[in-house]
Amino acid sequence: MPWDHIAYQDRTFREEDWSDDALTGCGFTACSFPGGSFEGSILKNCVFDRCSFRFTSFAGAVAEGCAFLNCVFDEANLFGATFRDCKCTGSGLAGACATGFTIAGGSYAYCCLSRMSFQKAELAGVSFAHADLRDCSFRDADLRYCDLSQALMQNCDLSGADLRGAGLSGVDVRALRMKNTTIDLEQAVVIAQGLGARLG
Repeated sequence: MPWDHIAYQDRTFREEDWSDDALTGCGFTACSFPGGSFEGSILKNCVFDRCSFRFTSFAGAVAEGCAFLNCVFDEANLFGATFRDCKCTGSGLAGACATGFTIAGGSYAYCCLSRMSFQKAELAGVSFAHADLRDCSFRDADLRYCDLSQALMQNCDLSGADLRGAGLSGVDVRALRMKNTTIDLEQAVVIAQGLGARLG
């Protein structure tokens, strides 16, 4: 069922079923979707501001050009979902089931993504500035030209990842696991300085 440019505020959609629906240009402010389902749905250019998706399923959903601002995804199901060029500033996804979750472009600045796995993920150009990435796995991931500045990355596994061109300003490199990580010359200098090396 298509939903075009509808707007809701301060609504609770308890166990609401949006499965396989198409939502375009819709706006939701301070809404909650407990136990709801967006499985297989297509979301385009929608804005979710301060919404709660506790126990909501996005399995197989595709969100394109959407904004999830300061939203909560605790216990949400993101299995097989794709967020393409979405802005998820300030949202918390750490408690979600993210197996097969695909991030394609966009911004996750100030997001809480701790303990999530992005193994072998294609994340080139994504912004994770100021994000909480503690205990995340980026093994063999493509992180080229990502903005990781000021991100919390303690115990972050970057083994086999490609970091070339990524911004690492303000990152505590001492807490990173970087076996076989591909970096460029500028990053090598930043990392060496972060490890206490005196250059020049």
